[in-house]
Amino acid sequence: MSRVVSSGPTLRRLHFVHVGKTGGTAIKQTLMRRRLAYWQEEKAEAAPETPHGRIQLHHHKFTMADVPAEDKVFFCVRDPIDRFMSAYYSRLHKGKPRFYYEWSEAERKAFEAFPTPQQLAMALTSRDEEERGRARSAMRRIRHLGFMDRQLGTPRQLRAQLGQIVYIARQETLADDWEQIKVMLALPPEAELPSGPVRSHRRDASVDRTLDDDARRALREWYERDYRLVSYCDQLRAWHGWGAGPDTPAGADRLRRGVRRLRGIPAVLPPPPPALRRRLPF
Repeated sequence: MSRVVSSGPTLRRLHFVHVGKTGGTAIKQTLMRRRLAYWQEEKAEAAPETPHGRIQLHHHKFTMADVPAEDKVFFCVRDPIDRFMSAYYSRLHKGKPRFYYEWSEAERKAFEAFPTPQQLAMALTSRDEEERGRARSAMRRIRHLGFMDRQLGTPRQLRAQLGQIVYIARQETLADDWEQIKVMLALPPEAELPSGPVRSHRRDASVDRTLDDDARRALREWYERDYRLVSYCDQLRAWHGWGAGPDTPAGADRLRRGVRRLRGIPAVLPPPPPALRRRLPF
């Protein structure tokens, strides 16, 4: 896996690690439409400087492990089961309507074997060894159904890069997070995220996304490592005050959950912002 080669001591870079189906397409489209970021190194000077460096965008193969030690980074995460559903239907429709990517041969076989997400989820715990094997193969072969920690690393690996992380967004609260990101990076207030389902690459809300309790249980077991990762990211969000403010219902709930778990963060963190410091019991 190749790392980004430093282009000189004067160029500070802020990398966006794009985990599939977490809201990254909307962020990248907005940044490129406003010419606030760049892809190729030779075009870096055209992007405006932010307090954390010029924003560099990457394709999905770029990971946290590829971020040079002297650079900063931000990324988004999402509830693993919600991400599974979004990815399943996105690939079922070959990325349409925003994009079009033909199925791989492995994806074709996966959708023929498991034409609904309910069937795929249930097959993960099937007593039939062959069916269970086909389901596990499908989870690895369908685009974006893979584990988020393959791009972001485990909580232990993220711990080693805490000093580089300037923001962790949640797809579920992306609109509010984006407003905070704009202030943090001194981006133009008018740089709005796309709102339509096509431009933002969101699936049709009318699609039946029902999973029964058994299917959800199977998926929670499969994505256990990603749930640990998201939990750790939520703790960091609560600590830094990223996302919904503590005076909103969503922020207050996140704060309560974060405070209960903060003692388990195996890292020395910077002091929390004043709004959070008053509420922390330690």
